[in-house]
Amino acid sequence: MVASISRTTEILKRNNVTVTDIRRQVIALLLEPGRALTQKEIEIALEEMSGSVDRVTLYRTIKVLLKHEVIHKITIDEQTIKYKLAEVHKKSDHPHFHCASCDKLVCMPQIQIEQNILPDGYLMQSSNLVIEGVCAICNTKSKHKK
Repeated sequence: MVASISRTTEILKRNNVTVTDIRRQVIALLLEPGRALTQKEIEIALEEMSGSVDRVTLYRTIKVLLKHEVIHKITIDEQTIKYKLAEVHKKSDHPHFHCASCDKLVCMPQIQIEQNILPDGYLMQSSNLVIEGVCAICNTKSKHKK
């Protein structure tokens, strides 16, 4: 956990965000590669770690982390918004792969959404593409079950 504390602190400082316990805890939850959580999932995990969480404080923490591009928001569907550590991908204007089996969410910046695919006169301001499917690990597991 010590390495996690120093890493979360470094992430906050690098992004010019004041270091607080809840900000470090939220980042620690999102440090695992491919991990993206809803606000409710973050709240539940924090409650398991520390016993209680103030929802308003958590909401404000998420807003600050989004504003400073420490995390980014990924809309899965009309009811589900997940948050993921931004790392090198500062914006959510890149596609994501969502595994329907394990719920893992992976950034896919190698897939470019080009302006030139739009009709003449259209101007892209942002994009939101989530590719649904089964990740390689879950796909391998399902093949072994057969």
